[in-house]
Amino acid sequence: MSMMRKALNLPSFLFSVFIFYWSLPLFAIIYRIRFINVGKRNDMLDWAKALVAFFRVTVLKQGEMTLYRGGRCLYLCNHRSWADFFIDTYLTEGRAALMSRWLVYFVFPVFCTSVIILRGIVLFKRGHIANKEAFNAWLDATLARSTVPGLLVYPEGHRSLKPTSLPLKRGMLHFAYNRKLPVQVIVTRGKEEVLSEKTLSARWGRTLVVTFSHVLKPSDYDSFDAFFDDIQHKWDACWKSSYDKPTAGVPELSMKDAHEYSYPRSMWWLQLGMTFLSIAILVGVMCGSWVGLRAGLAVLGSAQQPVVLGSAAWIGASMLRAFF
Repeated sequence: MSMMRKALNLPSFLFSVFIFYWSLPLFAIIYRIRFINVGKRNDMLDWAKALVAFFRVTVLKQGEMTLYRGGRCLYLCNHRSWADFFIDTYLTEGRAALMSRWLVYFVFPVFCTSVIILRGIVLFKRGHIANKEAFNAWLDATLARSTVPGLLVYPEGHRSLKPTSLPLKRGMLHFAYNRKLPVQVIVTRGKEEVLSEKTLSARWGRTLVVTFSHVLKPSDYDSFDAFFDDIQHKWDACWKSSYDKPTAGVPELSMKDAHEYSYPRSMWWLQLGMTFLSIAILVGVMCGSWVGLRAGLAVLGSAQQPVVLGSAAWIGASMLRAFF
């Protein structure tokens, strides 16, 4: 049954990954990403909003706390699937650079190149860090050049579909403590229901539940251990709030007056060039795919019609299921 379910999920999943992969040119063409504007803008938030709208996601907000907008901040989010990238960018209103492995760049090079230009992502090699001081100095310099004030990290370290959290890793929390960087926990339920590479599934019209913690300031703690213990306490409380509390009457997340940025002229030109280049590549890929598809169908001969009808039924059933 599991294999049959994955087979049924596959067309809608691949379609969703296609939209995600080519999200920069697709949303630039319809101007959901305002890549030509010379005034203030927030391309990362535009990109995330467009994908959230594409998947018809609704976000409910548990509790009284909202996103911290006071300046530099380390945002801690739970790690569930590829959907984390655009959903957590949306939840942090494009205020935070994503900290991610270099592998992500090779999986999604188009939008990652754009985000590198916007200085909205910090890519690192996974594994043991031999010289932590050198790594932290590099991270300080990288963040200092970023347009956005925050940094978004996944303290569990790995994507997990378990109903409970993985143990929190301490590395970036040491960084925050030593730099006196405020920390906010953001736990969201249901991100993997939108798009999951582990289950090869995508769904539209999902409702997510997010909980924001109070902001924790390292200067309020006498030791790192006390700081970490309070983060763990806030993390567990947010997890319970998002995953266990009833959602009846819980309001939708409100996003008013999200901050926009004045991009340096060099960044503006690079982003403009990357966007036009990605549109040209997309057009080339689509034309090449159409030619290849026609050639492939021609080879089938008399089997062409039943193959097309069978494929259409499979794709239609998959897309229909993704809405329920």
